[in-house]
Amino acid sequence: MVDGNGLLHPRGKSVIYSIKCPYQLSPSLYFEVFPWPGFGLASHLGVIANIPTIGVGKNLHHVDGLTQSGVRKLLEAEENKAKGIITLRGNSGFIWGVAMRSEQGSLKPVFVSVGHRVSLETAIEIVNMTCKFRVPEPIRQADIRSREHLRKLKMK
Repeated sequence: MVDGNGLLHPRGKSVIYSIKCPYQLSPSLYFEVFPWPGFGLASHLGVIANIPTIGVGKNLHHVDGLTQSGVRKLLEAEENKAKGIITLRGNSGFIWGVAMRSEQGSLKPVFVSVGHRVSLETAIEIVNMTCKFRVPEPIRQADIRSREHLRKLKMK
């Protein structure tokens, strides 16, 4: 699990944490919560650990002329409404990923980008397959469990 959002995020620093997993088998696909412009945490983890990764964000931070409000307006445009997905092409022409509605009727999109050794098309398919709700289930479960762990720590 890679959590790149919130108070514990070492923004602007390159930090690798070694976490001992209590399970014999570890997943072969990791999800990232917040991609950095250009070479995000998913890319970084994928290269360092030599594993396939996908970038998934709940929010879009201003990058290359793209804004969250602008992207939402584009998703609401009549020609994009039925598709529920738009390509995130910046002012530079670079494709940063996609904004997509992961569930029917959702007002808030998720933002999907390539990490390492996974094409954008495959990343979109995997995110679609793992969404029971708006956010892909691996991220949702990690968020639920990490919040519960923090609550337990605060009680002590």
